Amino acid sequence: MILRFWGVRGSLPTPADANDYRSKLRRVLAKAAETDVSTEEKREAFIDGLEGGLGKPYGGNTPCVEARVGDDIYIFDLGSGARALGGTLVGAPRRDGKLPLHIFMTHTHWDHIQGFPFFVPAYLPDVEMNFYSPHAHLKERFMGQQDFRFFPVSMNYMQSKKNFTRLDPEASFTVGDATISNTELKHPGKSYAFRMDADGASFVYASDSEYNGLDDETIERQVEFFKGADVLIFDAHYSREEERKRIDWGHSSGTVGVDIAVRADVKKLALFHHAPENDDFQIETLRDEAVAYLRDAHPDSALEIFPAREGDEFELMGG
Repeated sequence: MILRFWGVRGSLPTPADANDYRSKLRRVLAKAAETDVSTEEKREAFIDGLEGGLGKPYGGNTPCVEARVGDDIYIFDLGSGARALGGTLVGAPRRDGKLPLHIFMTHTHWDHIQGFPFFVPAYLPDVEMNFYSPHAHLKERFMGQQDFRFFPVSMNYMQSKKNFTRLDPEASFTVGDATISNTELKHPGKSYAFRMDADGASFVYASDSEYNGLDDETIERQVEFFKGADVLIFDAHYSREEERKRIDWGHSSGTVGVDIAVRADVKKLALFHHAPENDDFQIETLRDEAVAYLRDAHPDSALEIFPAREGDEFELMGG
């Protein structure tokens, strides 16, 4: 199973501005002053050695995650990151002249659907888009986004074939060689987590979820859903302090993710849905907060923690 991040931000696309650029440039120049960058080769080696946000930005696009199992393509949410993903699929190999895509929607808040009008495969007649979600009226929600009052191109202009399947909540089914399960999360308007099991590996996509006020039974249900996942993609929009104050806003923190991941015996925790007001260095500060909490609260845990980054790709082997 191959997993790739195309959009990792929450709420709003967040392109870097001049202040972000200058802040990063100052740090890079400070590091360059401590080493020899007198030749092109040395400069390339220096750039290759830059770590974290200095070496590669975490990205500004809203949620979109791709998984591949063999030739099957699975997409989780269609935030603004879907635009770049769509560009890679235009020339993808067809099967019997068709390109089937399996798209799982956690919910339909704008940051999770706003990439769809710019998803080029949706305009191609040889593409078959299969949408799945426990939410009702999914087709109507997508059509509403492209009402002429809000967008100049109606969904009716998109030539791809579109199938919409409403999933039973808390159920599992098979698509290709993968088993897909869902469970409800706490979020305004409801959101759903998806778990994908295939090739002896598994990952959970649990964006847009809050844990304030949840009863023990609900938390235990989610822990069981996450159990043993190779990767848990978790809503870490807030710091620990912010998460405690922003009741009913629908988001969580990396420290909550640590507690749940440890209880669920998850191998890797991907901090996801980065807040639009946080630059790369603030994202890393929240990563450090989660790592420090893991060390203090669960010193024997082998959990790995990392911020989700656009363009990062993982091969999940299971075992």
